[in-house]
Amino acid sequence: ASMTIDRLAAYQEGKCDLRYALSHANLRRYWTFTFIGEETEVTLRKVKKLSNNVELSLPDSGFFARDHDPIEVVSRAAPDADERFDIDGSWELGEFSRFYGQVEDIYYVYNDLLRYEDVSTSANMKSKIAHAMDKPFRGGGSYRSYYQAVANDNYVSSQLRVSGIQYHSPGYVAVKARSAPFNNLIALLQSYSVNYVATRKGYLKLYGYLQAQKLLRVDSTHFPDTKNSIEIESRSRQLETYLPGVNYSTLLSIANGNNLVASKVILSIYRRLERLYQFFEEGRVKYEGLQADLLVDEETI
Repeated sequence: ASMTIDRLAAYQEGKCDLRYALSHANLRRYWTFTFIGEETEVTLRKVKKLSNNVELSLPDSGFFARDHDPIEVVSRAAPDADERFDIDGSWELGEFSRFYGQVEDIYYVYNDLLRYEDVSTSANMKSKIAHAMDKPFRGGGSYRSYYQAVANDNYVSSQLRVSGIQYHSPGYVAVKARSAPFNNLIALLQSYSVNYVATRKGYLKLYGYLQAQKLLRVDSTHFPDTKNSIEIESRSRQLETYLPGVNYSTLLSIANGNNLVASKVILSIYRRLERLYQFFEEGRVKYEGLQADLLVDEETI
């Protein structure tokens, strides 16, 4: 039976049994084949869902993924790290949501960047990743839509998931994640701690230029200005220096060469980083190994 990666991941996680997974095949596509036990390949013969072969082949209810070896294609994409943020101090419910929202946004951008750079990623998937940037980026709505699209185009098996939470202080938020994008997130926070002033200057230099050229409200999907594009790219790459793992060339490729789109996305990443870091600076969130203690004079910026 044809399966999407999401359905396979749900089955492997025990969200449904094999009978359900097979009877809800993607696009109702089924095949039969002969397998003795020694073959390295088999010949598939397509059959209709209403065929007796399909009905007779469905297992009884109650056969779950725990009853056989893990599915390799799912295991390669599944969360492979258990992470924990320690929390303390006083929290409102909305603050938990804002904290997790910043973590989620940055994590999914990193995951998309890694997927786009992966040579094994199909052209169709790269097109889907790029489609998330088909926004005017003229205000908050475009950015919220972008990050929602980025989260939605990630496989279920790659999603950041809360695996445990304890609200009262001291408490914690435990998550399951893919290690590569999560490690990039932590490296980004650490870099911000060490290079706060330089990173902030890079952001203001890029933002200030777009503001002076009245480009902040310009529809980014219709940006033909070559002169401004050169300066925007130069300033974006300066900011990129202080955002480890955020490859501006990759962002630019995803944005189909549109420097205004890529620059607005990199600015939005910085803003989320700044809001997320504040929780660590306040001492209300800690992550083992992350040194987050900003004692800088903002007047030096």
